[in-house]
This record gives sequence, C-alpha cells and structure tokens, in this order.
Amino acid sequence: MTALELRDVEYSYRRNVALRGVTLTVASGEVVAITGASGGGKSTLLHCAAGILQPDSGTVRVDGQDLSALTEEERSKYRRSRIGVVLQFGQLVPDLSLADNVALPLLLDGHSRQAARTSAIEWLDQVGVADEAEATPAELSGGQTQRAAVARALITGPAVVLADEPTGSLDSRAGQELLDVLLKATRDRGAALVMVTHDNLIAAVADREVRIRDGVIQHEVRLT
Repeated sequence: MTALELRDVEYSYRRNVALRGVTLTVASGEVVAITGASGGGKSTLLHCAAGILQPDSGTVRVDGQDLSALTEEERSKYRRSRIGVVLQFGQLVPDLSLADNVALPLLLDGHSRQAARTSAIEWLDQVGVADEAEATPAELSGGQTQRAAVARALITGPAVVLADEPTGSLDSRAGQELLDVLLKATRDRGAALVMVTHDNLIAAVADREVRIRDGVIQHEVRLT
C-alpha cells in the first residue's frame, strides 16, 4: 500500500528553484533515506511531503489524500493525525513537560487532557524516557528530548513519519540509540519512514536510498 506519493513536484523560493519535477513513492512500512549535498532540495522535499510547503506544481498524497485539495487549516489538522514530523532539534515547547509536549497533538484534536497524558506517558515509556515525563526540555539531554520528539510524532498513529536529520545534533551513541527507537517504533506500526540525512550509517539502515541533487532525484538504490 502506498503511504506517500509525490508526483512531478516543483517548488521555488522566489527565483531559486529547489525542486524540479520530483516524483517519489514510498510504501507503508518502508524506510527511505533522502541523501545529497546541502542545498540540494532534501529538506524542501520533506516539507512539501508534510504539507508545510505547498508545491508550485505537482501533487503530494499522504495515505491517499491529495494535500493540495485541503485548505491550510485542513492540512494542519491532517498533518497532526496522519503525518509525524521529527526535526533535527526536536522543536519541543520549552515551557511544557515532556508529557505535555507529547500529548499536544491529541489535545489539539480534542482529546481529554487525562486521556492525552496517559497516552503520552505510554509513548514516553516506549521510547525510554518515561522517568522524565514531568521534566522540561531544558532539564534534559539532546538525546532525551529527541526521544520525546519521536514519541510526539508517533502518538497519533501516522501513516508517514518524516524525519529531517533526526540525529544530526547528537553524539554517535545517542544518535544510534535514537535511530533504533525510531526504526522500531515505525516498523512495529507499519508506518512509512522517510529520513533526510548526511550520515552514511543512517542511510545504510534504510530499505532504499534516494539521492537528490539540485532539486532532481539523481538515482535510487534498493538496500534491502
């Protein structure tokens, strides 16, 4: 089953063309690494896939839904429920505890605070930081906050998880531990995982590597 499909996607920042007719399909349960030099369009591709950026042309479908058919508000709501996003520095709300950060997508979708926090603590346990549920991000290490960011991305049961350099700010040990958590959590639930990375070791764990340069997919390599 196709979880994510980009077809003939183009995007420009004013006169700078970032994506030039990119077509990419990712199946449910598949892990794809997006690689390439800085400025090649990797993060732009991820942001278009998440519905954060609206392509100039082409289509993006997540779990069968054409994101361009939705209003900005509808895309935001759809992203909360069907797309998990993990950024390099976590992007947690600094004044909230880990539990409240992870619960936030459920709270925004109308779940009760008690139900949302119960689910959040269960997810924090799955990623190995339940003991720090009431701590704020500033009180914790980068690896711990990134684990919480993974929990937040997965709490709604998304069809697709998009990770932009998720281990880039971590040392090698913390990065490997986070990668193991991310892979297990997505594979156990059959979600597609797309990771932008410069790290060859991270790319090597993917089912497929897609290399992008100057906004164009250069080649794809099946790794498993």
